[in-house]
Amino acid sequence: MSRVSLTICMAIVLLSNLIVGCIMEGPDSDLDGVEDSKDNCVNISNTNQLNHDGDDFGNLCDDDDDNDSVLDINDSHPFDSTESSDLDGDGIGDNSDDDIDGDGTDNIEDAYPLDPSEQRDTDLDGIPNGIDDDDDNDGINDSEDPFDLTPSSSLLETGLFVAGTKDVTFMSSRGYEITLQVWYPIINESAERVIYNNVLPGFALDDTTPDCSEPRPVTIYSHGFPSIRWGSAFMMENLATHGFISLAPDHRYGTLLDANPDKLGEILLSMPLDIMESFDWLINQNNQEGELNNCIIPEDGYSVIGQSTGGYASMMVSGAEILFDDLNSGCDAGNLINCDIINYWESNFGLFESISLSDVRVKSAILLSPWNGSVLNSGISSVSIPTLVLTGDIDDTTVIFEVNNTSSQLGDNLVNYAIFNNSGHYAFAPIGCAARGCDGLLDISISTDLANVSSIIFLAQQLNWPDSEIYQYPDSEHIMWKYD
Repeated sequence: MSRVSLTICMAIVLLSNLIVGCIMEGPDSDLDGVEDSKDNCVNISNTNQLNHDGDDFGNLCDDDDDNDSVLDINDSHPFDSTESSDLDGDGIGDNSDDDIDGDGTDNIEDAYPLDPSEQRDTDLDGIPNGIDDDDDNDGINDSEDPFDLTPSSSLLETGLFVAGTKDVTFMSSRGYEITLQVWYPIINESAERVIYNNVLPGFALDDTTPDCSEPRPVTIYSHGFPSIRWGSAFMMENLATHGFISLAPDHRYGTLLDANPDKLGEILLSMPLDIMESFDWLINQNNQEGELNNCIIPEDGYSVIGQSTGGYASMMVSGAEILFDDLNSGCDAGNLINCDIINYWESNFGLFESISLSDVRVKSAILLSPWNGSVLNSGISSVSIPTLVLTGDIDDTTVIFEVNNTSSQLGDNLVNYAIFNNSGHYAFAPIGCAARGCDGLLDISISTDLANVSSIIFLAQQLNWPDSEIYQYPDSEHIMWKYD
């Protein structure tokens, strides 16, 4: 068929009559089989005549196929009149995309939903965090602020964070499960206050979600024998309000639930490993998807806190050594603990001159009524990190002579040493007072409040928090400080 009008005459013989007729057809400029008068794209071949928006122009010659007033060349969804842009190029139109800029923050939570490089304006000053030198508007430059999204607060009071907690279990490399209590600042949510093991009420909110919007410093607590992971929960809860993540493992055979004095040698050599593996667990959680993802900086290490026998374990991970000569002397003098350690170590690891279970990741230590016995003596001098010691003057478990010896062995690493007046072994472990009584002694609420202030000042100064140097350890009639 030509591009001009043609007259086709067809001769049709019907019966005996000859009828001659002529049928006329219009032009078909694009040769697609559809004459121009009916063709929605006269000059572009489109046999199927697709026309998405039903206007006068077929898809192949329509600059706006969905008739949304956005030319197809600029339309991310040219056949969807409800969508015309896709900022992050993820195939989901911006009108129905929960994260328009594809930065991982939902639009509803994104202060800058159209800017993938910015998500927040924490202090609502109109300057996005990415270019704001003081994100929380507390007067401390972000480069120096340990929590650049949270205004600084007084170290003399409970911090600005809400404390949360939960207990978890993990498999030790030694082949058994360890129960771990974790404390942390939380994302705003409602929850019940914790009752640890349905025994001891706390003020942290139970089974809540950690706030990992900024890196958290870490402490690990080691309990005494026999005690339990939340024996000094008051301190870990207070640290959480100041932005810390704190961990506390149950030491197998050394808790109120499974205490076994016959295994004391094994317990003492396992406690430092429990501390180290707890930090390993946290690093693993930090490096994988989950609630604690990117919550810490592993290279910053951790501070260790130990009460009673936990004080011994804290010194061990801090560099103290168990010397065979000290153990042997104690064993010869009838100290069965020393004999147990010798037998356990030699049967599992062979002969030795010293036992070292230190962790270079430990940056500072707080010792609460630290137990030493005759297991550690001159080996304490190997501790190489800043240490704070708090004890009671009438402690009949770790007597003041023993704690004085420990403090003396610490040498220049002892930052300060406080003796609480009229205080016993459980001045920093309320569960002990609840179980055995602290009648006639300094009220436990006074000793724990003073311990909280002392510990956060010590840790803040070791971490070089801005303005922490202006704080002095609490001046109280109930405390005698070695260094006033």
